[in-house]
Amino acid sequence: MVKLIGITGHGVPWIGGTILCLVKSSTLAGQEVLMNLLLALLLDIMTVAGVQKLIKRRGPYETSPSLLDQLTMDVYAFPAGHASRAAMVSKFFLSHLVLAVPLRVLLVLWALCVGLSRVMTGRHHVTDVLSGFAIGYFQFRLVELVWMSSNTCQMLISAW
Repeated sequence: MVKLIGITGHGVPWIGGTILCLVKSSTLAGQEVLMNLLLALLLDIMTVAGVQKLIKRRGPYETSPSLLDQLTMDVYAFPAGHASRAAMVSKFFLSHLVLAVPLRVLLVLWALCVGLSRVMTGRHHVTDVLSGFAIGYFQFRLVELVWMSSNTCQMLISAW
């Protein structure tokens, strides 16, 4: 169960799912939110990968990375990319989707569980996860600052 929770924070399903939803979206508002989410996810992957390659900190235990981790070259621990993604996505959804209070609570609990799962599987130190949460929050704030308008999103979609 812990490994399954960890998979929900992986970047590949998030990017693939966002692109699929973008292709199927027929509203301008939906496309605007999805394009900005895609921007945030790409920013997250580039930021985490860059910092991980720079710091090269290993996890607390010698665990062999899964096949998905090997394919995406996710072998270093600092910062925790799953945690940064979970924090960024949950903050993004809390800000841009109309959700009932129980769903808002579940979204925050999901993000915390993703971070906790990374520590429980021995992939990250607690500080890796905490720094991942902080990076995810700051990435959300950055995407909010450079938010692409509906017109910009339509121009990018039509260029595809």
